[in-house]
Amino acid sequence: MTERLPNPNPYLSASKWSQLFYGWVSSLLTQSRKEGTLQITDLYNLPPHLESTILTDKLETNWFDEIKQNPEKPSLFRATLRTMRWKPLLLGLLLLVNELLNIAQPLLLIFLMDFFEPCSAMSAWRAWFLAISTVFVAFVSSIIFNQSYYQILSLALQMRIAYTGLVFRKVLRLSSYSMNNISSGKITNILSNDASQIETVLIFLNYLWVCW
Repeated sequence: MTERLPNPNPYLSASKWSQLFYGWVSSLLTQSRKEGTLQITDLYNLPPHLESTILTDKLETNWFDEIKQNPEKPSLFRATLRTMRWKPLLLGLLLLVNELLNIAQPLLLIFLMDFFEPCSAMSAWRAWFLAISTVFVAFVSSIIFNQSYYQILSLALQMRIAYTGLVFRKVLRLSSYSMNNISSGKITNILSNDASQIETVLIFLNYLWVCW
């Protein structure tokens, strides 16, 4: 197997403008379009916030703290909350702003329609203002939605990686007797299905209160 050469992730050195509009990935898309395919060596290195060792260490530390604080009934949920902290809520605030903009857009259109009514008293400059505002609101809403969704998916992926790493480390600590009592299919199911449920939860969790 060919050793993969270092390929620094351009996201880390990209400007805020490039991160906002995903310009940092344009070189990879251009290469894919020209060559028709991508090799494993073409992919960027993982950024530090997606490194499995770092993520697993953080969740494992919080899990051990949870065991010390609640030895009789430790909760993985509480350990997960301490790991994520306020990130899901902050991302939910972005979704809230996006929903408010989605409400504002049709309202602006309703006001703009008054300009086309017979004998309308609305001035032309106000109609232009409403038209530009409608486009601007749609543009900002699109940016906020894409960024919030990207950040939520990134956070969900981080937690899935942390869960998978935690399960993997637990399996390595099991004794031979315990391993004989657990089938490989059950471990595979935990890694492939159960650990992935955190992604679904984080993606749709904020909609429970944002769209309430």
